[in-house]
Amino acid sequence: MADKDLKLETKCYDANEYGYLYGLNKRIPDEEFEKVKPYMRDFRRKDFLDGIIKVTGRPEGYRCLEEDVPKVEEILGIENTLEKRQKKIEEAFKDPIKKVNLKDQSYEWLNTLFKNGGTRPKQNLSRLAIHSTKIYDPEDSFKIGNKNGEGTLFIYTPHGMWYIINNCGEYSDLSLNNVETPNGGAIGYRLMYDDTLDTLIRIYTEENEYSGEKLY
Repeated sequence: MADKDLKLETKCYDANEYGYLYGLNKRIPDEEFEKVKPYMRDFRRKDFLDGIIKVTGRPEGYRCLEEDVPKVEEILGIENTLEKRQKKIEEAFKDPIKKVNLKDQSYEWLNTLFKNGGTRPKQNLSRLAIHSTKIYDPEDSFKIGNKNGEGTLFIYTPHGMWYIINNCGEYSDLSLNNVETPNGGAIGYRLMYDDTLDTLIRIYTEENEYSGEKLY
């Protein structure tokens, strides 16, 4: 009998070589795992180009490449496939109203997750940028608004995912800032890498990568 909850999820993102690597969301019996083992690899730190300094998430353990995901899903009889999940988002994006709703919903979730569950360590934007594996800038908000103390960024680093809210405009309360920036600071929340979080960020930002002036 197929396990309705079983799925392959992203475990990490490698900016150098592999892109997204996938793993199972829970343990399965050893005899089942043996069937899919040929399509998976027990990744270690040394398997990545620069160790794991350009990897966000949990790279170590049995992972498979995106191209091998359908084979693993088929062998294990996984119903909640990666393709189905991606199609659902693509379909919603074709309809302007559904797209706006999905993006709004994703934004609300992100705000809740980061603000309720995130930590706020002191940090420096240029350091985050130097160590980033990728930086999303929703609707170029940071690129356009940076000089006026506006805009948001989502920065993937080896130590987690950051939600940066620029906060150095004319009426901003600078005492809230924990991230140093050249223009006066920002509020930053950090969460550990998670498949759902990654999906929400990619939906909300439409995977629009930051293309403004160098951040370091």
